[in-house]
Amino acid sequence: MRVLAKTDADAVRAHNRRAVLDHLRRVRTASRKSISEATGLSVSAASAIANTLIKAGLLTEIEEDERLARRGRPGKGLQIAGPAAIVAAAKIAVGEVALRVSDYSGATLGETRSEHELAGWGEREIVGEIVALLRELGFHGGGCPLPRKIVVSVQGKTDSGLTKILWSPALKARDIAIAAPLSALTGADVSVFNDCSMMPEAFRWNEEFEALDFATLFMGFGVGMGLRLGGATFQGKRSSAVEFGHINHIPGGALCRCGNRGCIEAYAGDYAIWRRATGRPGEVPTRRISDAEMGRLADAARAGEPAPLAAFEEAGTAIGYGLGRIFTLIDPLPIVFTGSGADAMDLMEPAIRRGIFESSIDGFGKDMRFTLAEDVDALIFDAATAYALAALDETFARAGAETREAA
Repeated sequence: MRVLAKTDADAVRAHNRRAVLDHLRRVRTASRKSISEATGLSVSAASAIANTLIKAGLLTEIEEDERLARRGRPGKGLQIAGPAAIVAAAKIAVGEVALRVSDYSGATLGETRSEHELAGWGEREIVGEIVALLRELGFHGGGCPLPRKIVVSVQGKTDSGLTKILWSPALKARDIAIAAPLSALTGADVSVFNDCSMMPEAFRWNEEFEALDFATLFMGFGVGMGLRLGGATFQGKRSSAVEFGHINHIPGGALCRCGNRGCIEAYAGDYAIWRRATGRPGEVPTRRISDAEMGRLADAARAGEPAPLAAFEEAGTAIGYGLGRIFTLIDPLPIVFTGSGADAMDLMEPAIRRGIFESSIDGFGKDMRFTLAEDVDALIFDAATAYALAALDETFARAGAETREAA
């Protein structure tokens, strides 16, 4: 029998710890026996790992169902220990900076936001505002806890190194490095992501999506996609964004906010629907079209007004053709729609499915499952928090290689 080298044994131990933490994030509470059954570990190995994680402060024991105790089988359940660490999720969007702080179990400890005109901001202002929001919530050092991990989600492109904002519609400046200075001020490990590309992380521990490849599709101020493929959220080689909204739909077509013509976003972004419905062709407003305005346009379309009805149908067609091309490349995927545009899915879905049918091979994917996520802000926060917690799980699983639980 081959004896594992120390590095091999440590890798197996880390994998097993991750498996235990991952299972508990999915089910919240589990016994040692049920962890064994779910992970394939022996009961003794699962118990040893659980005991190690309890000693490390990462898990906590609770009394199991009182009915079992009355039958003479009291037992102990296991849960992720919230006080083990703190993570923060920051969101930078047109007109605002927002922050959510959560404990290691994923429970929200505080949430706040501030409204600003961000166009002239750079590294100093962005980092300073995130730190100010942390202080506002009471997480500012000096005897108070600080996050171990901060994930910043940004409208726009970020680099594949997860350190800076390459471009954002909220900001005039480009190539803004914020990870290093924010880490220096907080002591946290910092990652910077495009908000849309991060969205699939919100479903990381959702059993309904556990084994699926799927996509999230945001329709609002822009049009953005996130992809979960092979159990991992897709990231590009040069940037973190999946630029679905800037796939060309009609060469030389409507003007997009990016400066090109004919992008999917130029037909399906909120400003594109607004200008088509209100007779302002070619106009690219710098302001965000409010959810209330989009709601009124959708109501007008439902009432049969021709221009709003045509605007939503054109948006659906653009989305459908884009999805048909994606499905041709990587096979059809379930889609989770979100954003203000998703509130009008009843108006767009027929055109989306028709566009998929017309642009994919044999209409493949036209019957793919669509799901709606109504609260896009919560989705972004949930995604960033899940990524931060998974990163800590990885760090903690690799720590303590000297522990003796079974590999």
